[in-house]
Amino acid sequence: PGPGPPPPLTQRAGGSGPAVHDVIVAGAEHAQRAQAAGREFVDVAPDYSAVKVFEQVARDNPGFAETVATRPAIDLEEWGVQIAAVNRPLVERTIALVDDWRPDLVVYEQGATVGLLAAARGGVPAIQRNQSAWRTRRMHQAIVAYLGDFMERFELTLPAPIITIESFPPSLLVENEPEGWFMRWVSYGGGAVLGDRLPPKPARPEVAITMGTIELQAFGIDTVKPILAAAAELDADFVLALGDLDITPLGTLPPNVRAVGWTPLHTLLRGCCAVVHHGGGGTVMTAIEAGLPQLLAPDPRDQFQHTAREAVSRRGIGLLSTADKVDPDLLSRLIDDSMLRAAARDVRAEMLALPTPAETVRHILERVR
Repeated sequence: PGPGPPPPLTQRAGGSGPAVHDVIVAGAEHAQRAQAAGREFVDVAPDYSAVKVFEQVARDNPGFAETVATRPAIDLEEWGVQIAAVNRPLVERTIALVDDWRPDLVVYEQGATVGLLAAARGGVPAIQRNQSAWRTRRMHQAIVAYLGDFMERFELTLPAPIITIESFPPSLLVENEPEGWFMRWVSYGGGAVLGDRLPPKPARPEVAITMGTIELQAFGIDTVKPILAAAAELDADFVLALGDLDITPLGTLPPNVRAVGWTPLHTLLRGCCAVVHHGGGGTVMTAIEAGLPQLLAPDPRDQFQHTAREAVSRRGIGLLSTADKVDPDLLSRLIDDSMLRAAARDVRAEMLALPTPAETVRHILERVR
């Protein structure tokens, strides 16, 4: 459960043979996109807005907003108040779904502590899917400290997941110890109509610019303007993929920049030589799957993607900046640096050698039987 698209395990579970009969995805926000995964989807928080949650947390907790939220997110226990607020709207209907449907297993994203509450309510095992390179440690305990009313009302005791699955491959965890199993990344962005044939190979280098589903809503679309200004100076083409956001505040785009609407990122990257993005773990892994170098350039106020930035930089598969500091030289290096491209290909090969989601599901079922 949690805002955003379904994780790869739930995408593949229904196709894992007769052992897995039914999969229901519980979540919030982007429900129409999530249901395209081919799974039944229950919207457990209608009208949910993660951005509004963040804004309310800042108003209610000025001390948090002025201290923790201004420094890199390394210890997620410090972020308990905000992550709890993200989870709170999901709890009531997720518990109701558990009561109605009686699942045998709960799979949840690392930040969706509500998944652990669902498992506790149903008395069933839980599987955690980690996000980025964050370490869980006592994050869930810090989160439920702000959800005590639900813990008491539903008579819940916080369980531990029986298995944790990393989203990053081993080399991107750098010095961190893995919390569980590794699994091959399988990108998901929904289906797409590509016309009557695949797009032709670009005549000159083409770079994707994408900033995730929340970044620009939280910090404003002006974040992208310095990137576009730098792009205008290069002998290359750029594809601006900002989903359903209204881009009219950006004004007239440079001649070498074209905008597309909501597009599956893995499809878009097939014709690209590199990608500029905000630093989200899913975008990092989709770029790796495509074997492309990446430039992580979030809004300078965004401190939440620190672990992904560190992993990409230290492994040598990408460059770091903030959106306001991107210049033509940095974009040129992103396009031309052969060492970045070679490292990206190496990590892609490492990732492709990991167990597939389908294989991982079979191992999970062997464990929980």
